[in-house]
Amino acid sequence: MKFKKFSFALLFFLVNFILLFTFLSPEKYELKIGQRAQEDIKATKDIENKIETEKLIKKAIEQVQPVYRINPTIQAEIKSDIEKFFNDIYFINSNEELSFDDKLKNIKKEYPSISDKSINIALKLNKVNLERLKNYIFDTINQIMSTGVTKEEIDSQKKNVSEFFEEIKKLNQNEKLLGIEIINNYIRPNKFLDLEKTQQKTEEAKASVEKVIIPKGENIISKGEVITKEKLELLQSIGFIEKKGKEDFFVLMGLILIILILESVGILYIYIFNKDILNDEKKLLLVILVISITVLMCLSLNSISMYIIPVAGASMLISILLNSNIAIISNIIISIMIYLAIGDVNLLLLSLVSGTFGSFANLEISQRRNIIFTGFKIGIVNFLIVLSLSFITTTNLKEPLINSLLAFLSGIFSSIFVVGSLPLWEHYFDILTSLKLLELSSANNEILKRMLIETPGTYHHSIIVGNLAERACDKIGANSLFARVASYYHDIGKLSRPYFFKENQITTDNPHDKIVPTLSVKIIKEHVTYGVELAKKYKLPREITNIIREHHGTTLVAFFYHKAKEEGLDIREEEFRYEGPKPQSRESAVIMLADSVEAAIRSIKEPTKEKIEEMISKIINGKLNDGQLDKSNLTLRDLDTIKEAFIEVIMGMFHERIEYPDEGGNKVETDNR
Repeated sequence: MKFKKFSFALLFFLVNFILLFTFLSPEKYELKIGQRAQEDIKATKDIENKIETEKLIKKAIEQVQPVYRINPTIQAEIKSDIEKFFNDIYFINSNEELSFDDKLKNIKKEYPSISDKSINIALKLNKVNLERLKNYIFDTINQIMSTGVTKEEIDSQKKNVSEFFEEIKKLNQNEKLLGIEIINNYIRPNKFLDLEKTQQKTEEAKASVEKVIIPKGENIISKGEVITKEKLELLQSIGFIEKKGKEDFFVLMGLILIILILESVGILYIYIFNKDILNDEKKLLLVILVISITVLMCLSLNSISMYIIPVAGASMLISILLNSNIAIISNIIISIMIYLAIGDVNLLLLSLVSGTFGSFANLEISQRRNIIFTGFKIGIVNFLIVLSLSFITTTNLKEPLINSLLAFLSGIFSSIFVVGSLPLWEHYFDILTSLKLLELSSANNEILKRMLIETPGTYHHSIIVGNLAERACDKIGANSLFARVASYYHDIGKLSRPYFFKENQITTDNPHDKIVPTLSVKIIKEHVTYGVELAKKYKLPREITNIIREHHGTTLVAFFYHKAKEEGLDIREEEFRYEGPKPQSRESAVIMLADSVEAAIRSIKEPTKEKIEEMISKIINGKLNDGQLDKSNLTLRDLDTIKEAFIEVIMGMFHERIEYPDEGGNKVETDNR
């Protein structure tokens, strides 16, 4: 068993590895610079021209203007220093005890960077002229520093100071020289490069560059074209050049890892949420084949358009054949693998949403034509997704509309794929779907037609058992559709000798009166064996065959057992019990109870609600005490619910009648329908 599971895992890995590697590895060419191409080399998919893209990025970066920040405190510090210089001049000039030379020495000592000539000029100016000069100096500094001065601009700004002072008419030449020297002595850079914002602008410029894409099918190099260094580098970057190197190795390793990861996630998911599937080889193989066939089909159709590939078909199929949980994880695996091969993130989003929508197909499909309606709905979802994604990246309407229409067709193609292939999956993998059950419930089915003609009593009995079982299964949360349809077939073995069964005996003659009880019980028990043979002959699903085999369990054919005892025959109880097995599912157990209840209720001569309730309780308790329900997983609460459901249906059959007067005044009894 473990070896088979490993074989399935290996099969999944190998098939999908070969598929993906085939589509991921482009045809290799042996080319050299200066050589002429012997054929057109076309892009196998939309390919980024990384070399041209890098050129555009480099150009965009070169056009980025550096971002500077101005430090306002520097201007204030400069003005403060100049203000101090003038205040010191005022202060020392006011000291009459000092000689001029002493004043000059004191100022020079405090301001060594200012020339003796400028200090001399400053000491000789009166306060009014000094204030006027100071104002001109501050105005100049405001003009220069307000827009910012970089380290590189400081020399040119000093020249501008000289030109500015030369144009001031109200200052004499000495005052101009003093103003120029003071400003040039104190002025310094207050504008600095903001590395963080400049880098941010650079990144934004890089991000704004659109990738240069070579569309799928377009020539990368035309036949006869000379191979340039740039073209060769481009071909090398996208893996078109034959190399015995690490490119193919990394592709191989990447594929191996991603497929192993996807497979592991899928197995873990199934183990947690649907562990029973891991023990069913047919269902495991079904999942592997559906995934692999879908991947192959999608990658093949990608040559037409990636938007037309029927990804949702796989999730619809698995949802109908198995369940939505398996369909969802299968769709995720398929979507990722297709994305790896095609490399379009829009397709990944489309596949995930479309496939997830298709995973819930089993919730609304009651007839095969409904699959087409589901495909139509998926198509609408696809249309809207592709249209919305296209609007994000382009303002051109033509291409988005075409792609959206193709995506709509993808939904339709998915449903066609499901409708066309579903009968094959059902047949070869012995899967019983709701659609198959509905087909089996049709009165036009050959076996049911035979029962209606050859065993009308059994046919009617089976219909009533189906109604009882369906209602009971509804109440306890079991598969009511399966229970109803299986009930129609549970007694098909009575087609062998219909008149040996009471419901088919039209006259009062009973063939059992003419034979011994041991033979009678053998004939009665054979209807199970013959029913299984008929089920195999007509290729009925395994689940229904199991119901035929289990619907009597190992119960005792009590009537003939007691008859044989009364006749004094030497018998063993085991000879009068059905061979079984006992019911293995809730549905099987419900059908057993419904079968016994229907037969017993018919034996009540004057049925009342009390008698019916008593009979149903007796039958259910009898099966329970006999151990027939031990393997069915039914709880005592379920049995109470089943009893209530049986009563509800049977009371509907024996509804009260009311009397209506006829034309002559006599009362005519009729039912209340």
